Amino acid sequence: MKITRTALVAAVAATFALTACAAPDDASGSGGGPDEDKTVAAQEVDAEAAGMLPADIADAGVVKVASGVSFPPMEYFDTDNKTVLGFDADLGRALGDVLGVEFEFQNTNFDGIIGGLTAHRYDLALTSMIDKPERQTQVDFVDYLSSGVTFLVVKGNPEGLTEQSDLCGRAVAVEKAATGDLVADDISKDCEAAGKPPVDKSPLPDQASAIQALQSGRADAVLALDLTLAYNVKQNPDTFEVPAKPFGALPVGIAFPKDSTQLRDAVAAALKVLQENGTYDELLAKWNLTDQALTGAPINSGK
Repeated sequence: MKITRTALVAAVAATFALTACAAPDDASGSGGGPDEDKTVAAQEVDAEAAGMLPADIADAGVVKVASGVSFPPMEYFDTDNKTVLGFDADLGRALGDVLGVEFEFQNTNFDGIIGGLTAHRYDLALTSMIDKPERQTQVDFVDYLSSGVTFLVVKGNPEGLTEQSDLCGRAVAVEKAATGDLVADDISKDCEAAGKPPVDKSPLPDQASAIQALQSGRADAVLALDLTLAYNVKQNPDTFEVPAKPFGALPVGIAFPKDSTQLRDAVAAALKVLQENGTYDELLAKWNLTDQALTGAPINSGK
C-alpha cells in the first residue's frame, strides 16, 4: 500500500476515538495539536542512498514494513481503516521517495514484529520501537527519535499516582511486548527490592486496548511512551491526564533483521538526507514532535 498524502478529516475513525492532536511536551490539554493536514513535499531520489539498497529490494521496488498501527500520533488508520497516517507513515513515505521504493505498511501486533523480522516476513519495522540492548540481540536499529516513558490515569488521578514507585501493586495496562511492558517489569523489580508488591501488569494486544482498559476501570494506569499518552490526553482532556514526568530519554529506532545490514545502511543514509534537506524537521513540526528530535542516524545507540 502506498502511503499517501490523504488529509485526515475532522474526526478520526471510531476505532481510534481515544486519539487526537497532542504535543508530547504538553499533556495538560492546552495548546495546539499536530497539523495533520500539512503536506510535506515529495522527495527526489538520492542516487547514492538508493544505490546502497540490496538488489532484490531495488528490483522489487517495495520495502515490507511491519507496524502496529494503533499508536497515534506515530501510526494509525484514517477513516477508511486502510490508509496509514502519522509521523512514522510520513517518514516511511519520505524515506521511500529518497530510496526510489515504496514503503508498504503491514499492520501486525507489536509482540510479533521482532519474530516476523527474524523470519524475514518483513524487511524492517517502523513502529516507534524503543532501541534496547535486549532487542539488539535479535535486530539492529537505526535510531530516529528520542522519547521517554510515563503513565496515563483517569482525570483527577483518584489513586494519587505520581511516581514510578506508586505503580507497585497497581493494575497497569500495557501493549504486549512494547516499551511499557518492558518498563513495567523493571519497575516491578524495584518494587520487590523495596519490599513492595510488583506491578499487576496486564499485557494487551495493542495500545488502543490498553487505553480502553483504563477507561473502563480495569486498570489504574497505562504505561507507554510519553508521545502517545500526551496524544490521548489531547483527545480527551476531561477524561485522562499524565501525572508523572517521563522516565528519562530512550532512542526510538527502525528495526531490521541482523543480517540486513545493507538495507539498514541504506535507510540510515536516506534518513540523513531527510535531516540535511529539512524534511525531518518539517515532519517533527507537523506532528508536534520537535522535542523528540534525534541528531544523525545512530545504529544501536540504546544502552
